[in-house]
Amino acid sequence: MSLTARLFGKKFYFYFLKELLGLFVLSVGIFTFIMVLSRLGKLTDLVINKGVGLSDILLLIIYSAPSYLTFTLPMAFLLSTIVVLGRQSSENELLALKANGIDLRYLFVPVLGLAIGIFLVGVADTTFLLSKSSEAFRTTLITIAKKGISIDDREGVFNDTIPGIVVYIDKVDTKTRNLSGIILSDDRDETVKQTISAEKGLVSLDASSFDLSFLLENGTVHRWEKQHDSYQSLSFKSYVFAMNLMKVLPYNRELRKRPYEMSMGELREAILKAGASKRYDLYLEVYKKFAIPFSSIAFVPLIVPLGIRRKTEGKFSGIVYSLFLFLSYYVLTAFVENTGKSYHISPALVAFTPSLLFCLVGFSLMRGMNAEVHTTFLQRLKTRWERLNVKA
Repeated sequence: MSLTARLFGKKFYFYFLKELLGLFVLSVGIFTFIMVLSRLGKLTDLVINKGVGLSDILLLIIYSAPSYLTFTLPMAFLLSTIVVLGRQSSENELLALKANGIDLRYLFVPVLGLAIGIFLVGVADTTFLLSKSSEAFRTTLITIAKKGISIDDREGVFNDTIPGIVVYIDKVDTKTRNLSGIILSDDRDETVKQTISAEKGLVSLDASSFDLSFLLENGTVHRWEKQHDSYQSLSFKSYVFAMNLMKVLPYNRELRKRPYEMSMGELREAILKAGASKRYDLYLEVYKKFAIPFSSIAFVPLIVPLGIRRKTEGKFSGIVYSLFLFLSYYVLTAFVENTGKSYHISPALVAFTPSLLFCLVGFSLMRGMNAEVHTTFLQRLKTRWERLNVKA
């Protein structure tokens, strides 16, 4: 390659990367927003029915973003690369590149550079940021729950924030936090209804275990068993009414840390404690923290020739291709995972097999990249269809 060609190529690289990065950032934002919409119903319920402030909702959205980035980063990379290369091919910019003596295989340099950057960001997200953000998400939910059940500062109000429980407090001592005139109605069990009244008491909430306890004094328990139509009344000097909010809050599943949200250290500890049946899944999660970000690199040999050949298939074909490849990758991932679990295949092999298969398909498309006449995927389908009609 001549010096002029090299200088032209470098300028083109900067121009290409600038356009690619712009569309990539836009795509990440759009895809992440679409995934946020999947939780919009729950978030709206928190605002309307639970009285949660918009600042808390915004924090929940921010803290949930890293879990979305695991998927939106490679998807945005697919879309932006195919669309940009397709546009440059249709507007003959790549033809001008070849006319200046530049091999189109040099396009792999900026694309691969961006893919490596996305891979590093993705690994940082899955191994570190996702764990921290899930902890922050859980802490925010606990804070929201505390605000919702802060019954010790609500005088003269029937509080039904906790599902199946209604609490009424007549007076609250703002200095000692002592409660007086307490009434508790418990309808969690459909067959049993009980009402507890006490002269005074305290409320205790353990943030780590999420155990809520009412320490009551001088009161009465009224219990009605509907099935046997029996009624019991019990007087007490001291009584503890306790429950675990993890079991009764409508968003309790969000408070549990799932394996993919764990850090490497947490996964290591979980593997040591887990039984043989769960250990395989945990090992698989360890390798997936690297395999899913690696998919961006594995897509490079596929999407560069695919984007170059996408010249006469319309402006929206890039979106169709990228969505098809993205869905194919995750369907293949699910299939390989199920097969691996059934036949006890190595978790590392299971995690990286989809990326390796896509990479091999890409290498087969790299042949003839510099040819001026390309046979597109849709054209090949059309040719085969015409041959079948002729034979018929």
